[in-house]
Amino acid sequence: MRPGKKLMVLALALMLGLAFTLPSMAADKPEFVWKVQSSWPRGSGLHYLQMRTLDFIEKWTNGRVKFERHSAGEIVPGYEVWNAVQRGVLPAGLACTCYTMRKDWTSGMYCSAPGLGPVEKMAFYHGTKDVARTKDYATPVWKELEKIGMDKFGVKILPSAMQTTETFLYSTKPIKSIKDLQSLKIRSVGVRGDVFKFAGCSVVGMPAGEVMPAMERGVIDACEFANFFGDVDLGFADVAKYIYFNPYSSAPCDLMFFVNKDVWAKVPADLKKQIKEAAFESMKWSLAECLFLDFLAMKKAEKQGAKIAVIPMDVGEFIHNKANEFYAKKMKELPELAEYMKYHDVFFNQEGYGKYVKYVDDLI
Repeated sequence: MRPGKKLMVLALALMLGLAFTLPSMAADKPEFVWKVQSSWPRGSGLHYLQMRTLDFIEKWTNGRVKFERHSAGEIVPGYEVWNAVQRGVLPAGLACTCYTMRKDWTSGMYCSAPGLGPVEKMAFYHGTKDVARTKDYATPVWKELEKIGMDKFGVKILPSAMQTTETFLYSTKPIKSIKDLQSLKIRSVGVRGDVFKFAGCSVVGMPAGEVMPAMERGVIDACEFANFFGDVDLGFADVAKYIYFNPYSSAPCDLMFFVNKDVWAKVPADLKKQIKEAAFESMKWSLAECLFLDFLAMKKAEKQGAKIAVIPMDVGEFIHNKANEFYAKKMKELPELAEYMKYHDVFFNQEGYGKYVKYVDDLI
């Protein structure tokens, strides 16, 4: 080949190479730098999972979005992150919807409502028989949450992390009967806390950092917080003699990433799409990560002297039935909850997921 043609071929190859690589090259300067705080202590599993969401978004957007990261209390108290984002104190935040229930009780159902396992929750919120894998990954029931976010909190809500099933209870006392459960003073919040109260238990709300001292002093007998690996690293297994799981009714925590609506409105459409995709991928990744880390944490907890057990089936059935009674009572007060439960019932009937749930349970 003549030298001139060689140069032309090389130049063409370079141009074609640049055409394929330029779209994926990191931005020289981010278009948005958002200060973000989670609702959790820096060393907790919840904080770890939600920081990975920020990693996903930074990578997925090729550096067009960057985050200044903070943990609970560094800018505002952990319970106040939603309000801080609404007021514009923070452009974005990371938390669960247990902390939004004072303004909208139904929103707490999207966090840790008993009766839906993690895989079921992802299917219910992001792909039903009516809307299978829509472009924005949102089913009608998820769109209800998005509406609540915009109307009552002034934020755009996106998924962040889907955890494995939350530990039912860490307890200093054995639970062998319904009476044993009702005799406990329990740290709990959100929908689970309200269900425990309705079931006749004594319930106290407190942040994670206060739980272990309270159990050591006998202020409380038991607690629930999050899933296994995060709780054990916080030291819950050090103060609990018994760690109970509930085979009857799952309750995984669904963590959220949310952006102030005025900030979100300034984001270009193509970048919004990338952020949504990254959040969805982060949610799927988090469940696999939690499964792996939970197994490791169970071994660690047993070495620390805690007994891992399953509550008696009649206790699990009792809580399950009380939860359903509570929802039925609450639906009469809250039209939004009635709408949520309508979607829930359609999802689990014999025309939908309910027909196949027995096979899915065997797979997971």
